[in-house]
Formats: sequence, structure tokens, C-alpha cells
Amino acid sequence: MTQHLTHCGLPEGVTRWQFLGLIQTARRQLGFTKGAVAYLKVAISCTQDEDFKAGRICAFWTSVTKIAGRAELDRRQVARIEADLIDREFLGKSASDHSRRGGSRKEGAIGHEFGINLAPLINRASEIQSAARKAMFEENESDRLRAQIRKLFGDIRKLRMDGACEAASNVLPNSRPSTIQCFSRLKQVAEALEAVWKDFSAEASRGEKSHQCDISPSLNTVKEKKSKTCRSAEAVDQRPIATRPAQAALLAGRELSEMIALYAEGLDPGRPPTWPAIEVAARDRAYQLGVTTSLWQRFCDELGSSQTALCLLVADRNSERGGRFQVRNPAAAFVGMARQQARQGAVLSALLGELINAARVNDNAG
Repeated sequence: MTQHLTHCGLPEGVTRWQFLGLIQTARRQLGFTKGAVAYLKVAISCTQDEDFKAGRICAFWTSVTKIAGRAELDRRQVARIEADLIDREFLGKSASDHSRRGGSRKEGAIGHEFGINLAPLINRASEIQSAARKAMFEENESDRLRAQIRKLFGDIRKLRMDGACEAASNVLPNSRPSTIQCFSRLKQVAEALEAVWKDFSAEASRGEKSHQCDISPSLNTVKEKKSKTCRSAEAVDQRPIATRPAQAALLAGRELSEMIALYAEGLDPGRPPTWPAIEVAARDRAYQLGVTTSLWQRFCDELGSSQTALCLLVADRNSERGGRFQVRNPAAAFVGMARQQARQGAVLSALLGELINAARVNDNAG
């Protein structure tokens, strides 16, 4: 008897081709080979949009030979890929290994199928989304780490200490971070070079200070000229906002909070969120809300990455609140807030303070 597997549907707003894009992005995190992704591309092309609606059957019964030809794989490769995906509970199979596959549709919906079922894959869509976000974070963070490693090598060379250069070479002999593809390895190299630079720069600093102590500096007899300039209250408020990363993460809305947790785990597993994790999560959330890349970067240049992230956090959280602080369009609210912050400076502090007080009231009420 054929077992018809239904599923819970894709997340709202995600099409089957967007779902394939998430799978391609998260390929390494999911442990998929390139052949497996090529196979799934053919599999999804054999379905229809309606098959991905909740409660429907999503399956295909294309023969192994045809799949192999369309995916540019060998038939034995297709068989191995199917077996692996079924064993890892990404696919279901109702046809036996040597039986003929088949199925039928009635008014667009699959009536019966005797082949490969995609229900297990669709039911793991949230897991695949999380893996894709982690992959995007690691890709962006890898670029930052490579730039950091190059800078550290330059700073270590400037110390002009043979021991420092030798220690740096022991960490990465070819001095080329572009050759490292593993994210965890990049983190290890960056941390090791940071330790080398701190150790030897501290040693160089002690030596320089000891040398300067032997020299009696001449007295400064020139009176200091104090320049008094009128500054507006707004200019004074352009100082950094005293908000800890952990506190900011607690104030985030539901979607952004999940993204921060994911990126924090990818950046520094087992530790509280840091500003880099919050900044990357806020940037990705901004893109989801419709904020363009160029606009986000402009505000980062004007305000700094952390203040821009906090503007997005407040606007996004206010979209989930009721009362006078609720906003219907978080993207527009973010743009308006960031512009006011750039002009006046005190806007974000006031709104962030109000959000903190509101969170405390809710905690006390609970």
C-alpha cells in the first residue's frame, strides 16, 4: 500500500525556488554535496507550486535515468544521493528500488504517488532557513576576518621584531588568509595573531618606556590655549549610546532576536551576543524589511554600525508593540529615526530608554 505523505507547507512568503536558493546557500551547513543540490533542483522542477501548500502531497516519480540526465550525474550517483537523503530524513520513498515509478494528479493536486516524497524536506524548512542564515553570516564574517588577519600581519611587521614575525609565520606560514576556506580555522588564525600582536607590542612598549625614562624631558613653559566653542545640545548627544550587547539582544523583536541568537552562536558559540553579531543580524533584518543595501551602508557611515543596528532594532520592536509607539512600516520608521539621529543625536537615546523602561514594566507586571 502506498503511503501518502503530506506536509506543513513552506514558511509564509517563501516560494519553492526561494526554498531551493536557501538549500544552495546552506549546502555546507546541511552536509549536502553539489550532486545532492543538483538532484534537489531537478526534484523541485518536477513539482508544482501548489504541491508546497500545507496539507498537500509534494512528490515526483521521474525515473532515475531521467534525473541523472537532467542533473548531469551518473545513475549510480543518483541512487546514492537518494539513499543518503532518505537515510538522513530529508526525503521519503514509496517506490521500491527496482519498481516502476508513477503517480497521478486530479485538478492540480497529486492523487497518488509511487516515487520520491519531499514532505520531510519541506517540514525541515525552518532548520534550512537557520542554516542559510548561518552560512550568510559566516561568509560575511570570513571577509572581515581575512581583512583583520592581513592588518595584523602588517601591524606585526611594523614592530620590527624577529620573534614577532617568526611567531606570526608559525600561525600562518604563507601569510595569505585567502587560502583558508574553513570559517573556524579563520577564527583560530585571527585569534592567534591577535595574541602574538598583543604580546610583542606590549614588550616593545615596555622597552620604549624604559628608554624614555632615561631622558629628562624639558619643561613646557608655553601656556595652553583653551579654545571655547559653542556646541549645541544635539552635538553633545552624539556620544556612543551606553547599551550592552546582551541588553540590546533582549530588546529585539521576535524575528530579529532569533537572528541575533543564530549569528551569536556562529560567531562565538556558548557566549552572549556581541555587537558584530547584532550588527549583522540587524542588517539582514533590514534587508528583509525592504531597506536597500546602499541606504543601510550610508547610515552606517554616518552613525556607525552599532547605532544603525540599534535604530533598526527599535523600529522593528515598535512594529510589534501596541499603543502610541506602534509603527506599521518598520522600514520607514527606521529611515526616519536614523535621519533624525544623524541630525539631532538624542533621538535614539530617548527611544531606546523608553523601550528599556517598557521592558522593565512588562517584566514587573509578569
